[in-house]
Amino acid sequence: MTGKFLTLTASMLLLAACDTVPVDAPLQLNGAVGASFDSDEAQCRSQARQVGRDHTQKSAALGGVGGALVGATENRDKAAVGLVLGAVTGAAIGDAQVKQAQRDYLVRCMQQAGHPVVA
Repeated sequence: MTGKFLTLTASMLLLAACDTVPVDAPLQLNGAVGASFDSDEAQCRSQARQVGRDHTQKSAALGGVGGALVGATENRDKAAVGLVLGAVTGAAIGDAQVKQAQRDYLVRCMQQAGHPVVA
């Protein structure tokens, strides 16, 4: 179980990291920058950082429970390993989801403010 679970964990961590653009990365534009761009960007980035603040911890807890349950089907030692690996995987996936949600919020916020930001 541990070998298969470890392989699955590594695969999920790699997938979670793919295509995730951090909220602090520069925005891509398809037009000229307006006069209020800098102030709108600062405000939107600040709001975006608030998105999903507790999601990573919840994902870690759910992943840990899931990993422990999988490991418990074999024995106690594997349940403990499953708990740790599941929590790490859950946290990484939750973190990637939060970063994507924050970036999506930033782009939408800037678009709603009338700026030519592309996703």
